Amino acid sequence: MKKIIISFLFSLMAISILLGKVAAQQSEGEELFRVKIPAGFIYKALHVSPRGMKALSFLEHQPGSVYSNRSLVRIFDTDNLLIEEKMLDSGWIFDGFTPADAIILLKGEGDSLSEGRIIDLQGRELLSVKDIGSRRLFCDIQGKEVALAALAYDSRFMPSVVYDLDNGKEKFRLGAFSLPDDSQPQKALWTGTRIFLPVGQDNLYVWGVGATVLLQRYNQSGHVWKIDSVGGNIADGKFLGRDYLAVSYFIPDKKYKEGLAIIRWRDGQVVFRIENYIADNRREKDLPSLTVDGLYLDDDFNLCFLKNDGRLLKIKFDAEKRTWDEDRKMALKHNFGKAIAGGKGRPTVIKGHIYYADEESDEVVVKRIKLN
Repeated sequence: MKKIIISFLFSLMAISILLGKVAAQQSEGEELFRVKIPAGFIYKALHVSPRGMKALSFLEHQPGSVYSNRSLVRIFDTDNLLIEEKMLDSGWIFDGFTPADAIILLKGEGDSLSEGRIIDLQGRELLSVKDIGSRRLFCDIQGKEVALAALAYDSRFMPSVVYDLDNGKEKFRLGAFSLPDDSQPQKALWTGTRIFLPVGQDNLYVWGVGATVLLQRYNQSGHVWKIDSVGGNIADGKFLGRDYLAVSYFIPDKKYKEGLAIIRWRDGQVVFRIENYIADNRREKDLPSLTVDGLYLDDDFNLCFLKNDGRLLKIKFDAEKRTWDEDRKMALKHNFGKAIAGGKGRPTVIKGHIYYADEESDEVVVKRIKLN
């Protein structure tokens, strides 16, 4: 009888520990600061810079009007103190920070962007570009260059351009390209540029096209390194921290294949690969979508897949082997509140923390959750 009681007590203890762990994973984050929503405006999104600056954007609320005319941006330093407030003219939106804490402003919506500006916190204009269209802006690792990238079929009609933020001038352009002949089956899958990322040093840039990834220089022909086939057709890619390039890929077949390759961008070595197969809307492995969107590294270099609904999958980093171990996974769940669920902003990982904002009555509350 005594053994049964002891066993029962141990079971209760284990359950309480487990429940405590789950509760901690689902608890709200640490509150950093809160801001009253300005009269006549509605909250739109939180942006956090790589250095920890924060910006809250608000849209002018005009009952009965289809479009809001203006937006308001409030910028806070790393100590969460308000340092700047900007009222943007009609049609302009705040689109985030560069790695050097300059702010990115865009005019237009979706694939119809007419203009873009990058200005520093002192108000000095670093770059002004027009006729962006559906091209996308990508910053380098250092915050010295920015690329206006024409991706997928856009690269057939528009060039990808790199600008130097020291002088605001064009530094390099790539394309436009003609589509390969359909009579060449391998090349017929080519759908244009999928990755175009400036490195910000030594005139280097990463180009991904078809299934091929290359590190090249603006001022030299040839390549520094080349991966002929990264594993499938490239979907997208981004720098992951300062040392890695993440590339997602797919092979459209009866059994759809998706994959993610982590590459050391300096030498082109694939240091980690994870793949999954999808058939009849079922995934063979219990993994999230293997895209680079929502992919981060925490302070211990663990690979983190973060979703807007709060789901987080961690794949542990093996420091001895300098790679990740797919067999060592941890699934977590966080509660980001109603604002993100309603499409207002998204969670962001900076310096080992998840940052997000939620609405409470007439206030916006900025919070963070430690990843480790």
